[in-house]
Amino acid sequence: MSEAENISLDGSNEMIIEFFEYALYSILYQREIYTSENFYKRAYRGFKAVAPRTPALKKYVDDILVQLKAWQRQGYLSKIVIVIKGKVSFDILERWQFDIKSNNVTEVEIMTPERAKEVNDQTVRKIQNILRQITQSVSFLPLFDEPCTFNILVYANKDVVIPDDWEDSGPELIEGGGEHVRLAPVDTTSHTVNSYVAYKPQSYF
Repeated sequence: MSEAENISLDGSNEMIIEFFEYALYSILYQREIYTSENFYKRAYRGFKAVAPRTPALKKYVDDILVQLKAWQRQGYLSKIVIVIKGKVSFDILERWQFDIKSNNVTEVEIMTPERAKEVNDQTVRKIQNILRQITQSVSFLPLFDEPCTFNILVYANKDVVIPDDWEDSGPELIEGGGEHVRLAPVDTTSHTVNSYVAYKPQSYF
């Protein structure tokens, strides 16, 4: 594989993690896990996204992203889940799941610069679409009736060395399964991310 082709594959891995990063911050902002004062708007690949003002939140997420990038480059990541739970009840209220699939990379290996740019632009548009879906989700997701916190679950395909400050966790599922809404997929040619949100219906609160 040539240097240019390696860059295409590395760019796909980088974009997958970037997508998760901005999806995470959008979820935390839209679902008011943190107040709006904890975020600011910034440009991301030609459109507006939210980013954290709070140093502690940024450091927490950045530390996780460093590990995710390493595992993604090695092809180990299979799933990332953002779990939202009540601080008082400890109930699991929402699960935002991102399933990562590695595609056949043959097309990446023979991709011309023009084709690589076309795929990149298409992927950016798909990411924009999902961030818009997250924004629109407030119209159908139930309001939380208690303060909430979040957890990030990471699933790997192989045995990996877990950082010392990480803990093993169960799947943290919603009681009764909850309702599910599928989001649009993101396809970088070398990877596909299928996403959905599961939530506890209002009648369960």
